[in-house]
Amino acid sequence: MASLEGVIKEPPSSVVRMSRLARWLTHAPLVLSKYVWVWPLVGALLISVVGIWTRALLEGTMKAELTSRLQTLLSADVAALRLWCSEQEYDAKSFAADVRIGSAIVALADMAKEPGVNGMALAGSPSARTLETYLKPLVESQHYEDYVVIGADNRILASPRRWEVGQTIPAGFESFVRRAFDGQLTVSRPFKYEVGGVGRPAEPAMFVGAPVASSDHKVVAVLGLRMRPEDEFSRIFAVARMGDSGETYAFDRSGVMLTASRFEDELKTLGLIPDRPDATAILNLRLLDPGVDLQHGERHVIPRGERPLTRMADAAIKGLEGCDVDGYRDFRGVKVIGAWTWLPEYSLGVATEAAADEAFETLFVVRRVFLALFFLLLMGGVAVFAFSLFVDRLQASVRKSALTARRLGQYVLVQEIGRGANGIVYRARHTLLRRPVAIKLLSPELTNAAAAARFEHEVQMTSQLTHPNTVAIYDYGRSPEGLFYYAMEYLNGISLDRLVRQFGPQPEGRVISILVQVLGSLAEAHRIGLIHRDVKPANILVTRRGGLCDVVKVLDFGLVKAVHLGPKGLAADAVVGTPHFIPPESIQKPESVDARSDLYSVGAVGYWLVTGKTLFDFDKVDELFDRQVNETPLLPSQRLGATISADLEALLMLSLSKAPERRPASAEAFEVALGGCGSAGTWTVRQAEAWWNASLAGLEATPVAAMTEKTLIIAPRGPQD
Repeated sequence: MASLEGVIKEPPSSVVRMSRLARWLTHAPLVLSKYVWVWPLVGALLISVVGIWTRALLEGTMKAELTSRLQTLLSADVAALRLWCSEQEYDAKSFAADVRIGSAIVALADMAKEPGVNGMALAGSPSARTLETYLKPLVESQHYEDYVVIGADNRILASPRRWEVGQTIPAGFESFVRRAFDGQLTVSRPFKYEVGGVGRPAEPAMFVGAPVASSDHKVVAVLGLRMRPEDEFSRIFAVARMGDSGETYAFDRSGVMLTASRFEDELKTLGLIPDRPDATAILNLRLLDPGVDLQHGERHVIPRGERPLTRMADAAIKGLEGCDVDGYRDFRGVKVIGAWTWLPEYSLGVATEAAADEAFETLFVVRRVFLALFFLLLMGGVAVFAFSLFVDRLQASVRKSALTARRLGQYVLVQEIGRGANGIVYRARHTLLRRPVAIKLLSPELTNAAAAARFEHEVQMTSQLTHPNTVAIYDYGRSPEGLFYYAMEYLNGISLDRLVRQFGPQPEGRVISILVQVLGSLAEAHRIGLIHRDVKPANILVTRRGGLCDVVKVLDFGLVKAVHLGPKGLAADAVVGTPHFIPPESIQKPESVDARSDLYSVGAVGYWLVTGKTLFDFDKVDELFDRQVNETPLLPSQRLGATISADLEALLMLSLSKAPERRPASAEAFEVALGGCGSAGTWTVRQAEAWWNASLAGLEATPVAAMTEKTLIIAPRGPQD
């Protein structure tokens, strides 16, 4: 043995690892054959890894190619701009060098120095006629609009527009003239050309200018040739652009666009430029970032005066050349890629942009293909897994669908009209009576002992109530398959929640009329010891019944509490209700809830009807609970921003008292107090009929559905909480 111990050694670690791998490879097919659904998931994982790698590689390649394309387009546009400007400068220089034209301009400059010479004298002088004779044919042959001659004192010495002669040049023209007087040939950027004092509107214009010197070689005037920016200047930037969304444009140091836009119809629709037939983006559009995509109908979030320049415009104006293929918002809020530069010799910037969606369309297609493959494989795995594990549940679902598609007891189910927290509501008809009814069916998925007890409690409590403003219960039953249901009157109308959301705050007289009917329904319930506990606008319907308008129906007594018994299947000290309308005691001491708790909710409903707002503008339950317990809501008149009758406002605030004993003593007392308000009775039958006749066409039927999605049922807290 000793010799053997010297011979036998532990195998190398590499051998051990290979042995484990071999065992795993041996057992893997057995495992995967048993769990077939794993294969599609493995494929989905591999597809996702390959897709991410391919997307990153393709995105990097596309960005490099797009950067090159954008910079090439920008360089081509800048080169075309410089060539065009050179051509205009050559024309201006050659015109000014004509001896006849130059002599006429010098003569006008000398004449302007004489005392008492005004614009009329200049315009009618022989020199002006000579200038027009020789210059006008040249201007027309080279397709300029017209010409203007400016003297050393910035007065216009000659122009075909005779009303301009003698006027001082516009402020935006001065820097252009100054460069020309310094002896430079120069092309101005577009600006609003307006000569004051003549009552004529400003119009976009640009000029090419040449200095005109006297015999002693001193510059005495500037010859300017007027051009329309929307013609050749804008067309320069329309030649080279990317795809269907690409655009190249120029802008000044304030971020104002100097060229026409290919999106001008859209800009007028978005309100970014004036909606006039002759309006263009030239000098009417500032390159501001709206913060949202206006093209897709998103609303402005930043006031116009506070919007920053687009990232491109801000960088270019600072003299920073750049190219961004990651994307930024343009003046429409559309995500674009672009390249830009600033041309100090012309005091303008040039940018070329294209929509990111179009630029990366190939990448998006590849990504969609990989996502489609990924989800197909993923769904395949889920489908196989679901089929193998839930075939019985699927069969049960088919049986339930077949059942609800036929009939339920004596009722034929016609159409599903709503779903709530614990049930489904159908429009149905009784097979013998042929009358329409609403059937509330306990959801099959919720059919358990507690849910069935609560559902049965709801119908038992509601069936005891016969007030005309309480929804009427016709029948209750349980199908052979174990589905619980009850039948109630079918109502077409509008909930108070939708009434305010669609039509806004209601007149005081109507509010009082509605609340009086609600209190009548609750008064009957309170007299027999029932508390609703979920009074809210969504549970109150106004409808037309028996020829009467604005008939109120109180719905959904599913959370009703019997004062002495407590609801079956629901703890008497559970926190229940809807946070915006729940009384403070329901949060602090749920077991202490009584009839005055419903009155708090009625006051909150009245607050909603009068102001169009809930008591507190919070959505989180914890914050709402804290406000309901600790804070007094603003007066309705303060929330509405308008005067409300003092007696009605005081009564609503009284009903919203944190202490129940300070509220009206009962529903009857509350009803009487409402009847004593000055606005009571101001909502007449004729007004109600007129409202319904005017609004009925725009209202869809709102059947009784007893929806309680936002109703909370929170289990009672233990002593340790």
